[in-house]
Amino acid sequence: MNATKNKKNMTGPVPFHGVTGKIYGFLASLKFTILLFSLIATGSVFGTAIRQRVSLEEYLSAYSEHTVRLIKFFGLDDVYHSTWFYSLLVLFLINLILCTVQRLSRFMKIMRSELVLPDEKSLSAMELSFVIETERSRDMEQWIDKSYRRVMSSAKEMVYEKGILSRYGVFTIHLSIVFILLGGFADTMLGYKGYMVLTKGEAKDRIVTRGENTVERTFNFTLKCKNFKVAFYPGGEPKDYVSTVEVIENGKIVMEKDVRVNDPLNYKGIRVYQSSYGRAPSFLFNISGENVILKERETFSKDQLFLMVVRFESQIHGLGPGVLIGYLDKGEPKTAWFFKNAGRMQERNLNGVDIRLENIAEEFYTGLEVSKDPGVWIVWTGFVLMLFGLYVNFFTYYRQIFMRRRATDIIVAGFAPKGKEAFREEFARLKAMADGSES
Repeated sequence: MNATKNKKNMTGPVPFHGVTGKIYGFLASLKFTILLFSLIATGSVFGTAIRQRVSLEEYLSAYSEHTVRLIKFFGLDDVYHSTWFYSLLVLFLINLILCTVQRLSRFMKIMRSELVLPDEKSLSAMELSFVIETERSRDMEQWIDKSYRRVMSSAKEMVYEKGILSRYGVFTIHLSIVFILLGGFADTMLGYKGYMVLTKGEAKDRIVTRGENTVERTFNFTLKCKNFKVAFYPGGEPKDYVSTVEVIENGKIVMEKDVRVNDPLNYKGIRVYQSSYGRAPSFLFNISGENVILKERETFSKDQLFLMVVRFESQIHGLGPGVLIGYLDKGEPKTAWFFKNAGRMQERNLNGVDIRLENIAEEFYTGLEVSKDPGVWIVWTGFVLMLFGLYVNFFTYYRQIFMRRRATDIIVAGFAPKGKEAFREEFARLKAMADGSES
């Protein structure tokens, strides 16, 4: 409430009329805000109560087939990425913007309006008011001039105010929420997360994104694992693991960083996190006198021979570690096991080519999570704005002091929409100063 503004014709703007105006009014209404909050809260309850993004088998083990159909139909298995949940957030964003614009328009209209000092009767009737003789008001007026900003002054009327910033607190909070939502949308629409596995010395320029609809994303640079180290506690638990990652662009190393958990590599808006590690076996074959090193899923092709490492088992029927090889025999797919420690089963003749498994080695690989979050700085900006808005809204106070001169005395009154107790104490000190009991 601003007691000194002319409030005639201070109703909110009506940019539309007819049906459009009614739709606009509903979208900008508090009623619509409550409805949206209720729906978003309900969706969040489903998103918490129902396990998200797990396999169909897990849903069938927990619910009936009919319930699983309903979960899938309404997208309750992935609430926070569902179209209806995004739609609710978009509508909430629209509602918040329209409410803010409407409220800000009214506020700016009041701020631009002509100041009207209440009449003597109204001033005297205010909770905080007193009368002082004109000849004794000098010290009090000097204190007010020093502590407050004079916003209206004439021969008989004066209006002072301070803490005007607090009146913008609620708009700052609204703006911060808009930033946070926009940042979230930017991450959802433009960002991605994927996973990359690298062994020491290996380099890749692409990842496969996570989620149901995985896609391959290619960078305009290459990530190379220069080194990977893992340390263990005496009990065998991992103590620390770190990947030394090089960023290579146009054939040159442009960055090198030790990537640890919670200490990612940042390059061109892409973050590379240390996610996991494991052991990757490699197999040394002698194929017609040629040494060939293959890993799982890698292929070898020469003349009429085509083979692929299908699977590795550390123990097969007491024969020790074995490697399952898939190959083509006259166009027909076949498989054959090679055992490192099983004598004659260490070598075979496939399509007239002698193949011998010479050795199996295991080396560590590093699992890196790669993400792009273009909205993260928008979200951070929103959080900073929210903290600032909360501080302004709850720890700064708008206050006004009115003075009306009469023939021999002055009516002094005060108004504060918030922090009334603190202002009451300040006004009491002001009155004591006027009475001469406090200097």
